[in-house]
Amino acid sequence: MGRNALVLSITESVGQGILFLMTPFWSLFVLDMGASLSILGFLAFILGLTRIALQLPVGYLTDRIGRKKLVVWGGLVASFAPFVYFSATRWEHLIPGVVLEAFTNIVLPARQAMFADAVEPERRATAFAAIHTLFAVFSMTMPVIGGFLLERVGLLSGMRAVFLVSGVTMLLASLGRWVFLREDFAQQSSPDERPSIGRIVSEMFEPVRSLRALQVVLLGAFLYSLAVGVLTRYSVVYAPSVIGLSTAQWGLVAGGIGAMGILTRLPTGRLIDRFGRKISVLLSYAIRPVFITAFTLATGFSQVLLIQMADSLFAYVQQPALEALVIDIASKERRGRTYGAMNMIPGIALTVSPMLGAFLWESVGAAWPFYFSALASVLAAALVFVFLREPE
Repeated sequence: MGRNALVLSITESVGQGILFLMTPFWSLFVLDMGASLSILGFLAFILGLTRIALQLPVGYLTDRIGRKKLVVWGGLVASFAPFVYFSATRWEHLIPGVVLEAFTNIVLPARQAMFADAVEPERRATAFAAIHTLFAVFSMTMPVIGGFLLERVGLLSGMRAVFLVSGVTMLLASLGRWVFLREDFAQQSSPDERPSIGRIVSEMFEPVRSLRALQVVLLGAFLYSLAVGVLTRYSVVYAPSVIGLSTAQWGLVAGGIGAMGILTRLPTGRLIDRFGRKISVLLSYAIRPVFITAFTLATGFSQVLLIQMADSLFAYVQQPALEALVIDIASKERRGRTYGAMNMIPGIALTVSPMLGAFLWESVGAAWPFYFSALASVLAAALVFVFLREPE
């Protein structure tokens, strides 16, 4: 693993992992500030819209001016989001913070391309799994700490403390990226070259137009992200309001998911490198509906814990498989734009699905958003099975 890959592994694990103090309880915090489920979906829409609007432009800049500037500045901007949340007294005050938080994902094409450039071709999925394993350490411990903190001091007071800790940690991670990352790629162009808007737009979408495998992957990821967007926002609401879990118990569930990640992500990465990308993505998409449906039938903490831990194992498999697949099908000069498309198209699904989930919950029933998620994942699996070809 090269220098940049190591620096990104550490700073991303710390700077983004600290967010697991607040993200498992974010929906409860918003609802406690007087918002409805529809408003919760609206905030998710703003977050997603900001992300998807800039994914392809950032991907284009990544392939044109290099990776480091975007990685450093994007992380710095995002680090101010928790401070906005800390000062909010009404749900409307959260909107500027939501926009700032979007920069965490806006610069994903630059981070992913820089990491991809620094790993060996034959160990790509394993390398991505390694950084995800470090990330899982935080996803295991932070929700447990956050859950017990909120139980002890209350939701609002506890979340404000969490926001301060998260903001400071993200600032320090941004400083680490600025000091230790090295630019290892920049697309050279003539100083007099001033491409037209039409040419820029055409170049942004060039990988999508020319790579058929990418087209299939994008459509499958879009369907799968419809499922993920609903699950991310409403599982934490369904667990206490329908199943009857406490905040601390949900924190333990999130911690159990993190523990599963620590134990399984490196072996999963090695298996993906050995058996291929297509079968890995297909396995993830096809098996998740079983656990999504089982979640709606759970009646207590133990059942939810086991179901969510098993679900997290299969939910994860598709992530390093897709990240490695992008490197397999896209040249180094295309990776920023390809990752931009991979983040933008599923991002559209992540943006609209929370509002769709709120509509189904309020108009049909609390379990129906999860039934919809299961169906979307099944359709994604069918698409991958029929149309995706394993890269040579």
